Amino acid sequence: MAVTAVAVASMALCVAKARAQDSAPVAPNFLLFAGTDLWRYGGFLYGGMLWSPAGFNSDGFTLKTLLNGGRYSYSAGDLHGDVGGTTIAAAALPGWRFSRDGLTVSLFAGPVVQDYRLAPYDPGSRLHGLYVGGQFSSEVWYQPNVSTMVAVNGSLASIGPTGSVRAAVGYRVFDAMFVGPETAALWCGDFQQFQFGVHVTALRLNVLEWSAGSGWSMDSDRRAGPYLRLGLSARY
Repeated sequence: MAVTAVAVASMALCVAKARAQDSAPVAPNFLLFAGTDLWRYGGFLYGGMLWSPAGFNSDGFTLKTLLNGGRYSYSAGDLHGDVGGTTIAAAALPGWRFSRDGLTVSLFAGPVVQDYRLAPYDPGSRLHGLYVGGQFSSEVWYQPNVSTMVAVNGSLASIGPTGSVRAAVGYRVFDAMFVGPETAALWCGDFQQFQFGVHVTALRLNVLEWSAGSGWSMDSDRRAGPYLRLGLSARY
């Protein structure tokens, strides 16, 4: 299912590229995105879409849809060993977009469905099976001038609870992209992970915009290792 998510997003990005080559809309109102998050003990894929009827250059209603999934492992003390898990989630989050003087804030809230499968089965885990709940998500982008940026993104779901938050600052280099430090945290039930690294953001190649991040990750199971994050998006 996770592969399906990225396949659908990739097809949508190809459609966006084709349409962008045919015409250049002044105010795009669709943003298609896809990416992956990898580290030593897990990997996730995601894809989705933002739809803003008034266009991304204006304030107004914005709908965010997201499909993601992947595999992970954690240490289960009761079982005296590691447990492997697979998960898939889908969300439809209506929201509102505000933009003022280089600051853009997007707020979303709506239903989410998450499914967790464990092997071997862990009776002590908070998450196993199918759940329906609510999710809140926010995206903040601040660009006080052409050379610097600050981004803060986060989400929180009632299931688990599960959530994540990421903060990054960057400086424009080669007049092509922002580069700088980033930090992130995620939690899922009684599991937590923290990341510290560097990122490349807003690298535009034709109609596609690329981002990447890499660094060191640590979790509540006392495991550590490198992580890699890749993403791309297109507007039309």
